[in-house]
Amino acid sequence: MSTFLQLTFAGLNVGFLYMLVALGMVVTYQVSRVESLAQGTYVVYSALIFGSVHDGLGWPLVAAALASLLACAGIAVFLYLLALNRFATRGEAGPVIMLLGGALLFAELARQFWGLNDRSAKPWLSNEPLRILGATVLPHSLLMWAGAAFLVVAGFVLFERTMLGKALRAAADDVEGARIVGINTKVMQFVSFQVAGFFGAAAGILLAPIMPFGWTWVFALALTGAIGAIAGRWEYVPVALASLAIGLFASYAGGYVSTSWQDVYIYGAFIVVLLLLREDKRAGTRRRRRRSGSSEPRIKDGRAAASAVAGHNSALVRVPEK
Repeated sequence: MSTFLQLTFAGLNVGFLYMLVALGMVVTYQVSRVESLAQGTYVVYSALIFGSVHDGLGWPLVAAALASLLACAGIAVFLYLLALNRFATRGEAGPVIMLLGGALLFAELARQFWGLNDRSAKPWLSNEPLRILGATVLPHSLLMWAGAAFLVVAGFVLFERTMLGKALRAAADDVEGARIVGINTKVMQFVSFQVAGFFGAAAGILLAPIMPFGWTWVFALALTGAIGAIAGRWEYVPVALASLAIGLFASYAGGYVSTSWQDVYIYGAFIVVLLLLREDKRAGTRRRRRRSGSSEPRIKDGRAAASAVAGHNSALVRVPEK
């Protein structure tokens, strides 16, 4: 029982990390239609910058966290301009390739500035482990779980209960319809990159005292986040659950079988999931309609979101019906 619980605690640490990475990718994809392979950059730079200014320069905790968040916001601006400029968007694969190049650039910069070895931050909570039913857990792990859960709920509330969230959903579901009701889709795409950067930055800050990060994590996190996003079919709640399951599965496989084959189990299970899942035709339909410029509403939620924003902006604007 204690071994199972210990592996569960370790799996939750990794699972919540994968969850925040995958959800950042989902936000970018749903609004901007870009599979961001640079999502791991936010986590790595947030953790490294936080450790450098908090431990190395002696900055207060809040100031160090703000520095990490601002740095990731700047990275999000750069990646947005890199992926969605008029030259990159000429081809469907252009934004993906540009983000892949951006990830390569930031990984190399991290290697140059922080070296080859992974780094972690000093704990700011007690480093004395807590004992629960024979297993041990660090207070930082409890903070990580609570923080990640709060971010997931906050993101859900943002998209479902706020005008900004309704505008993001409208831009995601029907580009032309959103423009008709006065939503600036370019601004919404920019916001999606910022939200993704915030998710990654928060993960880096929360996990910096628990896990070491370095330049090699940039692609590893993006790959695992993509697995969770695809397994959850790029939908918010399913992706969160799938990513958490991946972290737990990796922990159990490493603990009960072999840690050397841990990645093989994850990628093997992902292949099985791909074979079992049916093709998501709706995602392909959305991309085709976006390219063709069709103003036909894609789903009822998108029409409702656009209507809500329109009603907020002007009572004279109506969303076109079929």
